[in-house]
Amino acid sequence: MRKKRRKNKAVFALMVIALLFMGAFFLWLDLPEQVRSYFDLSAIEEEYDTEVFPEEPFEDAAKEAQEVNDPFAETEKKETPEKDLDEPKEMDEQENLEDQPLEPSENEMAGSYNDFKVIADGDYYLALVTKETTLKSNYKPTGLEALPSYMNPSYPMWLRWEALEHLEKLWAAAKEDGILFSIRSAYRSYETQEQIFKDFVSQYGEEEANRFSARPGQSEHQLGTTVDFGGTEVDFKTQFGQTPLGRWLAQNAHHYGFAKSYPQGKEHITGYIYEPWHFRYIGVSQARQWKQSGLTLNQYLEQQPQEFE
Repeated sequence: MRKKRRKNKAVFALMVIALLFMGAFFLWLDLPEQVRSYFDLSAIEEEYDTEVFPEEPFEDAAKEAQEVNDPFAETEKKETPEKDLDEPKEMDEQENLEDQPLEPSENEMAGSYNDFKVIADGDYYLALVTKETTLKSNYKPTGLEALPSYMNPSYPMWLRWEALEHLEKLWAAAKEDGILFSIRSAYRSYETQEQIFKDFVSQYGEEEANRFSARPGQSEHQLGTTVDFGGTEVDFKTQFGQTPLGRWLAQNAHHYGFAKSYPQGKEHITGYIYEPWHFRYIGVSQARQWKQSGLTLNQYLEQQPQEFE
């Protein structure tokens, strides 16, 4: 009997506990929202996160950073230095030419074929290229080959294969003597020379530009056999002739077929200022004969057979 009474008491106690839980639950549902929120930990964490890590200020900061970067990039672009004024400038095809100062016309600068003797064959290694003769505007030398990278060209350059072959021999001989060159210029088209001369005329005037820059059709560079040597701090300056590189060329270049076109003190004969860096390939035997003659290159070539149209 006692065991049965104890069992009934245990069941009664469980029922009371269950009723108490149910009562507490329904009482909770009847509490106001504001009271319940004090016991809601997730609401407290959400409020804390919102105060300490707000999303909107970060979005605004990103937008502000983007607004700062764009003007800075534009400023950087505007402050980019322009080309050196001593270098020929490239024409922008999109430029409004009406806003540009008037430049000499092609006829004013280069004359016409009626004014000069037109060279019949530019591939002739002894072709006379002076201020009284001209190559055709559409002449392009045959057998052009790219200069190797070890010659330190600052951009892609070409020479006729025979001239390049002898330049490589010259290069190797100079290297054995501790001389290392950089090639600063080689073949130039008629169009390139036209642009270069126009640029110099606009900077220095036609009379002065004509002393150191050839008119289109009158540049030995169009032959594809002429190079400008460099590799010093005085490239394209008369002081180049006094450097070890300039002295070596003056003493040895003719052994490899190259002749100095514009020697010192001969402007009244050549029409151009002293250019100790400018050499033209005319063939080994011819270069040696030229050297022995003591003549300027144009004087020597005038004595060689020439053919004009």
